[in-house]
Amino acid sequence: MKKLIAIFFIFITAAGYCQTYSNSWIDYSKTYYKFKVANNGLYHITQATLTSLGLENTPAEQFQLWRNGQQVTLYTSVPTGPLPSNGYIEFWGQMNDGKPDTKLYRVADYQLSDHYSLLTDTAAFFLTVNPSGSNLRYSDDTNNVAGNTLAPEPYFMNVRGSYFKDKLNPGYFLNPGTYVYSSSYDIGEGWTSQDVIPGRPYSVNLTNINLYRNGPSATLKFGAAGNAINYRNIKVSIYNTVVDSESMDLFSYLKKEIDSIPISAFLDLSNLQINFENTSTISTDRFVVAFDEITYPSTFNFNNQTDFYFQLPASNAGNYLVINNFNYGNTAPVLFDLTSNKRYMGDISTPGQVKFALPASSVTLRKFQLSSEASSIVKNVSSFEKRNFVNYGLAANQGNYLIISNPLLYTSANGGNNVDLYSKYRSSAAGGGYNTKIIDINELVDQFAYGIKKHPASIKDFIQYASATFSIKPKYVFLIGKGIEYDQYAVNQSSIYADKLNLVPTFGYPASDVLLSSPYGSIIPSVPIGRLSAISGDEVGNYLQKIQEYEQTQTSTTQTLDNKLWMKKVVSIVGGSDSSENAQFGYFESLYKDILQDTLFGGNVESFSKQSSAAVQLASGVRITQLMNSGVGILSYFGHSSASTLAFNLSDPTDYNNTGKYPFFVVSGCTAGNNYFYDTLRATQDNLSISENYVLAKERGSIGFLADTHFGIGPFLNNYNLQMYNQISSVNYGNSVGNDMQNTIKNLGGANPSLDFFSRMHLEELALHGDPALVVNPQPKPDYVMEDQNVLINPQYISVSANTFSLKAITYNIGRAINDSITFEVKRTYPNGSTDILLRKRIVAPYYSDSISMNIPIISTRDKGLNKITVTIDADNEVNEMSESNNSITKQFFIYEDEVSPDYPADYAIINIANQKLYASTSNPTVTTNDYVMEIDTTALFNSSIKITKTVNQKGGVIEFDPGFSYTDNTVYYWRVAQKPVSNAAQDYHWNGSSFIYLKNSSEGVNQSHYYQQLASDTLDIKLDSASRLWKFSSVLNYFEIKNTVFPSGGATESDCYVGINNYNFSKGICYASNNLIFNVVDPVTLKPWFDQNPGLSGSLPSCGGDRAANFAFNTTTQKDRQAAMRFMDSIPDNYIVMVRNISGPDDSQNVYANVWESDTTAFGHGNSLYNSLKNQGFVLIDSFYRARAFSFIYQKNNPGFNPVFEFTKSTTDQVDLKKNFITPDTLGYITSPKFGPAVSWKEMHWRGTSLETNSTDNPTVQIIGVDTAGNNTILYNVNKSQQDVDISSVSASKYPYIQLKMRNADSITLTPYQLTYWRLNYVTPPEGALSPNIFFTSKDSLDLGDILHFGISFKNISIHAFDSLKVQLVITDSKNVAHIIPIPRQKPLISGDTLTIKYDIDTKNYPGLNTIYVNFNPNYDQPEQYLFNNFLYTNFYVRTDQYNPLLDVTFDGVHILNDDIVSARPHIIVKLKDESKSRALNDTSLLSVQIQYPDGSLRTYHFDNDTMKFTPANLASGENTATIDLSPSFTGDDDDYQLIVSGKDASGNPAGNLNYRVGFRVISKPMISNLLNYPNPFTTSTAFVFTITGSEIPQNMRIQILTITGKIIREITENELGPLHIGRNITDFKWDGSDMYGQKVANGVYLYRVLTNLNGKSMDKFTDQGDNTDKYFTKGYGKMYFMR
Repeated sequence: MKKLIAIFFIFITAAGYCQTYSNSWIDYSKTYYKFKVANNGLYHITQATLTSLGLENTPAEQFQLWRNGQQVTLYTSVPTGPLPSNGYIEFWGQMNDGKPDTKLYRVADYQLSDHYSLLTDTAAFFLTVNPSGSNLRYSDDTNNVAGNTLAPEPYFMNVRGSYFKDKLNPGYFLNPGTYVYSSSYDIGEGWTSQDVIPGRPYSVNLTNINLYRNGPSATLKFGAAGNAINYRNIKVSIYNTVVDSESMDLFSYLKKEIDSIPISAFLDLSNLQINFENTSTISTDRFVVAFDEITYPSTFNFNNQTDFYFQLPASNAGNYLVINNFNYGNTAPVLFDLTSNKRYMGDISTPGQVKFALPASSVTLRKFQLSSEASSIVKNVSSFEKRNFVNYGLAANQGNYLIISNPLLYTSANGGNNVDLYSKYRSSAAGGGYNTKIIDINELVDQFAYGIKKHPASIKDFIQYASATFSIKPKYVFLIGKGIEYDQYAVNQSSIYADKLNLVPTFGYPASDVLLSSPYGSIIPSVPIGRLSAISGDEVGNYLQKIQEYEQTQTSTTQTLDNKLWMKKVVSIVGGSDSSENAQFGYFESLYKDILQDTLFGGNVESFSKQSSAAVQLASGVRITQLMNSGVGILSYFGHSSASTLAFNLSDPTDYNNTGKYPFFVVSGCTAGNNYFYDTLRATQDNLSISENYVLAKERGSIGFLADTHFGIGPFLNNYNLQMYNQISSVNYGNSVGNDMQNTIKNLGGANPSLDFFSRMHLEELALHGDPALVVNPQPKPDYVMEDQNVLINPQYISVSANTFSLKAITYNIGRAINDSITFEVKRTYPNGSTDILLRKRIVAPYYSDSISMNIPIISTRDKGLNKITVTIDADNEVNEMSESNNSITKQFFIYEDEVSPDYPADYAIINIANQKLYASTSNPTVTTNDYVMEIDTTALFNSSIKITKTVNQKGGVIEFDPGFSYTDNTVYYWRVAQKPVSNAAQDYHWNGSSFIYLKNSSEGVNQSHYYQQLASDTLDIKLDSASRLWKFSSVLNYFEIKNTVFPSGGATESDCYVGINNYNFSKGICYASNNLIFNVVDPVTLKPWFDQNPGLSGSLPSCGGDRAANFAFNTTTQKDRQAAMRFMDSIPDNYIVMVRNISGPDDSQNVYANVWESDTTAFGHGNSLYNSLKNQGFVLIDSFYRARAFSFIYQKNNPGFNPVFEFTKSTTDQVDLKKNFITPDTLGYITSPKFGPAVSWKEMHWRGTSLETNSTDNPTVQIIGVDTAGNNTILYNVNKSQQDVDISSVSASKYPYIQLKMRNADSITLTPYQLTYWRLNYVTPPEGALSPNIFFTSKDSLDLGDILHFGISFKNISIHAFDSLKVQLVITDSKNVAHIIPIPRQKPLISGDTLTIKYDIDTKNYPGLNTIYVNFNPNYDQPEQYLFNNFLYTNFYVRTDQYNPLLDVTFDGVHILNDDIVSARPHIIVKLKDESKSRALNDTSLLSVQIQYPDGSLRTYHFDNDTMKFTPANLASGENTATIDLSPSFTGDDDDYQLIVSGKDASGNPAGNLNYRVGFRVISKPMISNLLNYPNPFTTSTAFVFTITGSEIPQNMRIQILTITGKIIREITENELGPLHIGRNITDFKWDGSDMYGQKVANGVYLYRVLTNLNGKSMDKFTDQGDNTDKYFTKGYGKMYFMR
């Protein structure tokens, strides 16, 4: 039985080899004719055969023949010219041998014998025509027996060889707990004897040796090798004469020649025995012998053979040979001198003898082949294959992506050539744009392996040739076709399946594709290599489809999580046999996790570990299934395994729905990569290895499988994986798996011929099942993704009464992981359109994912309504990504108030129906019954005498109010609604209002005229005064500034002395340097400064122009000049702004100060001076100007309400910067209306207004602005006061569904704006609808999984216009925030007042947990509508998950068996899965998995695709939720152990127990019956019978006879009475109660009984189980029972 082999931990050493190419013998200009030779002998190619080849006219001297790269010497019946009709070509044909195998060995000398080929005895010969000559020929020479004078040679040195082919010995191994081998051909590997063990010598017996007693001593050669890790001696003897005894320890080998063996050791002239003895003291020790050759003197007696090989030494005189007993028939035989290429015809003149007179020769050792020429002996070659070899030296035949395949795969079921399609794909841009070439393996066999079928040199030498000589260097080699390890192929090659399974050979045992590509002496592949282990074109097609899907997804520009994130997901599985191993293997996997989660791969690794102590545990967890279905990039496994299963075994690939999302498997265990074993079931029953099962699965499974073809040893597998994962994740990120493997092998010492054995073994035997060009998760750049489902706002129904709501946002990187930092931003948009940044921070750029969580406060006065959260990763666009369009997501959500809002008529509406009803909608459509209050009035203060109040009591949704009166024409009405508070206190009412105007004869539209309506307009620099209700310009805050200093000590540039308004410096610098007073005058309305003229006005000094033109400068040194300044001050109008500054120098003696100015009163009168004029305007500290300093002074002439300001410098070096604020009315203002619409079609615009002043110059203008659906504004019209009625019907309402009006109002003279009275828009209004749950609503808060949720709601048209066919959106957001869009067809058009009801049944089986239903009528303004806030509904439903596990019941032939019970070889196994759910039927075959582990350890998974296993789904109508499997397998075995493994789950994924159901059972094919015992015995009331039946059928006739001790039958119990019987252990339903056949109770005492059975007319043998010692209770088949009543 094959076992799952443990992983071992040991270290050892090894070496290497090199070679040349094998196609140098080919002339590519020639045609070759291939034929096969399987036996040594004389062969003829007749002229008739040559004629069939078209070679009948070829001159004989031009024929050339090749074998194994060497030219074969020919003999032609005529030396030149065409052969005659009876002519022929003759040659000595040799079967294949092991010489071409020599170069495969790590060291050539390790090959113990080259006599036999490792693969086949059949050699390939190639006949061609070579006109250029140098063709080897035998020439006829004279056999001049008649003229001979020499005596006959008495003997020759005969060589008798024994070449052993008892077994293919695997050779050198180490034993870290089990035998492990290197793939390299090693010591002792090849055909050998059976193992030679101590105490049992291996004897070789030779007969008819024809010893020549007087000849020289003999020589013995032999080759042997140790075959166990022990110390030993090998002893060689001839009969009892020991000729050699020496050490041959461990795996050492001997290839020895023993000379000078005395002839006396030969005890018999005719017979000889050679013995090989193992002298080890260890009984289990062993060695093998590959060959022995004894060279001894022999007479010329050729033992009646028809061909004979012999050798002769040099002879100066020549040789005369008289050969006896050679079977030449009736024809003279021919002797070939293989050394000199001479041919002699034998002299058979003497019956029974053949004579040859050979000439002298100086050749040291001449070789001869004697052959009969009898027609029955000569073999005619008749079957040829024409060969025109492909010249791979030509660039046209070279490529950089080489597919080596077999023509048997070139046809698929649909007739297509999938190998060719694969090549075309790889040559396409999508497939990599390679220069692909398909290489026929048969071509390589003939060229590079001399035609030796399945020889690994065919591929190995070709790859080396291609690597060295191709002008286009190969990048990848892809072997398409299954291969078989040579040892299994060699012994099974006669099977019809052998060549169907061994399509493309591998290298060595254990198999190594790596060594096919590596140079001799190295392990590093020259070209990355992989294999597809396919045996049919359809399997190739399956993989091609997968590779195309896989790579298309990789290069797809659809940068979404669903499309790309799976590539970065990694499943890590540990499959140890106990906690210690799980810890060890888990540690290894944790190292890989660290690598894969780091740069550049940035993966997310989820780990799983085997928990059961069973040899195999099914990894059927819901999470693994979820991961596999959603897509996994890499599956990493470390643990026990075999070629067919993992210890923590995955389900069958067909159980996973992962089309297009195929993982790459890296399996570290034993033989999981062994697709190279010979198994006929692979061809007949699709019995695939685990690797084949996953890689070849159609639209399922994996894209590649990297695993060991042999046993794996933990630390060495770990060393490989560390390198491999580093290559994949960082060092070689984005490159192919083939290159990753090549680098890994190189880094681990693959070029070192002295690499230790275990390291070398693993580098050789880790094989890639898949395309070596495939790349795992290649991402050129990062790509940070935000998607809707990963932004979670909680709760989903948010009320303003809550304090906060929570936000969680998860971002993923679906691209390359880099070390960087980026900005994460969360921005909120409020219902009023304003925005706020809630979070902006730097984070480490996510390798895989990152998230933020935050609580966001709610402000009821701000947040009610539609809000938006925008989450952006890489908010500053710093990182160059694969896509920049997936970084941000905006999530809309409503914050509700438990309120009611006006709905229809719309705000500002024009209505023309005098008794129009009013409609409102609640914010929560499903709110329970409440009182709703409506008030209507002609003032928004709702305090007039005509106010009407109405109350309605109903559920939420649309609410209808009837005001109960007729509206007054041209009157604006305000109405408001509120939910009546419990307190009914006025302050607790939360009102929402609206307005409309009734215009009796108007068309519909909007109007804005009344004071409270106009307050809703946006204004700029204009306002509506609440007292006068007039439009007034807003006030403007201005400021004046003077900067001054003492000149030049405090400053001498323009920037040191200037005057400005509102940061506009209209005066810079001065014209005069000392004793100046400068005035700057500003109009208080226009704020424009006065400008002086030249000469100056009012006696001012002449202006120097430029930036100084606004300066009115007066000299203060003379009384006259000071008086001029006074007159200038008097000339300034009242209320004008005056800014004054002095210009003085630092020298006191030069300055004229304020006291001098004051003294002018003596001349001008009391209080009349410049001093007094300034002081009267507010310069109260003018007396402080008594020393050298500068001052500034600002006043408004004669305005006591203006507070004048002044300031002095402290010295002559500092500066004063004086500022003064000043408020003025604006002269320009703007009024912007609300956004009106939406409209179905536009008609007219009207506006009216008045001016407050007579003969006004007011000329307001109004812009008519179109607003598109994106909110962009476009000015459609500019109208003035003369255009107050405007036709706007040409405006497209579909392009501009909304219009805004904007008035420009300017008056710079009187500062009184134009008074807007109203503006109106007439247009066709859209329909308006609202949810009406009060009419119909059905849902449910909580349900059980599988229940049907009946959901439905009504929607009512409350407007005067009809809806077109309505679009309805229905979305279910599940507990994982994934939105499921439910397709709802368009509904009927909805006329005014009509209602639409939507109903939908939701199957809750797909929605466990808390879910949200979102229904929206007319979503996203599919057609124009006034409002959408009342069109949608969010409502939750909670689905209770199924917490109960289903029950599993298993019977064999109706019986519950125990572990290791015997069952029928053809049992009827019934598996029942029962669940408590009344709604989720067990009706899916994927809910049950059935596997049987066979005695050899292989695990077979049964499928519902044949009659062996049938599935009966549960029928809920019956009241039972039970699914049934009927399994009828067929087994063989004399007493073999099987194990049934069943796993089940219910429709919710709950498993039937934590562990799989397992039961071991035994199968004994032979029908037998055991001793039959009665129980209890003794008995008082009744006794039953216990026995065991084996086979596959119960006996057709079975009787139990009960007898008295005298032999009288008192009761016979028939098979029908016994009750149901079955194969295995039986306890009968029947119980004998001590009554005889007449029903009478028998007496107490001892009774005899026996059983009589037959099956198919034959009695059944007795079955005796292990430990069964019941025979002692029976005598001649009779048992005893004791009845004690």
